Amino acid sequence: MMVNNEIEPVYRKGKRKTDIQRWYDLFLEYYMKLDEYEFWLFVIGNERKSCSKTDFDATMFATKMDYYCNIGLSRPCYNVQIAVSDGVIVNTDLYQKAADVKTFIPFMERYRKYAGEYPLYPMADAGYGSEDNYMYCLTHGMELYMKYTMYAKKNEAKFKKKKFNPSNWEKTEEGYKVCPNGHVFDQNIGDIYDESGEYLKIKQKMTSCESCERCPYAEECGKHRKHQKVLTRDTVLDEFYAAVDENLSTEFGKELKKQRSIQAEGTFGVIKQDMKFVRFSRRGVENAKMEILIVCLGYNFKKYHNYRIRKEKESKEKAVLN
Repeated sequence: MMVNNEIEPVYRKGKRKTDIQRWYDLFLEYYMKLDEYEFWLFVIGNERKSCSKTDFDATMFATKMDYYCNIGLSRPCYNVQIAVSDGVIVNTDLYQKAADVKTFIPFMERYRKYAGEYPLYPMADAGYGSEDNYMYCLTHGMELYMKYTMYAKKNEAKFKKKKFNPSNWEKTEEGYKVCPNGHVFDQNIGDIYDESGEYLKIKQKMTSCESCERCPYAEECGKHRKHQKVLTRDTVLDEFYAAVDENLSTEFGKELKKQRSIQAEGTFGVIKQDMKFVRFSRRGVENAKMEILIVCLGYNFKKYHNYRIRKEKESKEKAVLN
């Protein structure tokens, strides 16, 4: 339109733009911004929500406060996963996802690829406990020893005092929740189907046949409650939680929890504090993955070297005594 009307664009101070040029500049600004969005969406892909401008493969994480981040800002990071057995790193990998729960299945598949089998007792902290991961363990012959989000909190004295939290409500023999006023939530008013994960999840929306409107605890149960209370119930996940509680309450389960804290957390401590590896010096997911593999290899060599020296010392002491 500017060419057809023989309009010469002006941009310097003191020059007055025509209405057509103003609209053209506004359109050009929108076009350039949309083109920028298209570029970053292509870089990020469908799996991530952010990336770093200096390393496109790194994802912006809200990490813990440390020497390099003492103001609580997000930083470009990779999620490093390691598996330790008898003090030796048996598997490690690097992911672009911030949540640990999404890394468990590909991490176990990587272990099976190189070890030829799945671990029988995969012990992990609460960040890995989900219905998808429990179902994956069940279908691949692995025992359920991973903690879930509320595993530790539900046994705290402070949390148990919250009697209006549905997690603390009593259950009937059929497994229905009973509120503090004695209302049984046994009425199914619909199902929620979730196909976002590896396996189909079905949650039931449960309510009570008795009205919550005149309940004496209405204000405490829900602020200014005007509608009937509805709970979600996942019977499959509840069974998984019950199995985890039973397994971790045994002496073997308690020992696994203790060894996970000692070995897995201790390994990260040695790598970060003793070996001084606290930052990646390479950019790109493949380069960063090679770097962490070299670090873990050095950790295992150091472990083996110390083990060999200890055995030689024990054999010499034994020979002297004989």
